[in-house]
Amino acid sequence: MIAIIPLIVIIGILAWVLRPGKEPTTHRKIAILVTTIPALAVAIAAIIIQLLHNADGTVEVADTSNTLVIVGLGLIIAYILAVIGFMLARKVDIAKGTGFGICIAVIVSIILFGVLGWLGGV
Repeated sequence: MIAIIPLIVIIGILAWVLRPGKEPTTHRKIAILVTTIPALAVAIAAIIIQLLHNADGTVEVADTSNTLVIVGLGLIIAYILAVIGFMLARKVDIAKGTGFGICIAVIVSIILFGVLGWLGGV
């Protein structure tokens, strides 16, 4: 739990540095959407599945929700590899947008961990 606070501070600083600005380009907007929408969809699906599992009367984290959390973390790793690829290809604007989207995806994952822990009774 103590490790989450420095992680949130680091993600906040990165999000501030990579923020889109007042007039973001189309490439940056699309990169942000491409990285945040799948992360949000996986998180929402995990929470819905956990709520359906809890409606059954069992209070534990569902295996399917755990699998979706791992898929979300895999998406974040894939995004990081994509940023490295965009930087090597000198597509800086797309890389900055993807980096900002990664910050949002990590924040969504931290919130998902908390919500699933709360719903699972951990």
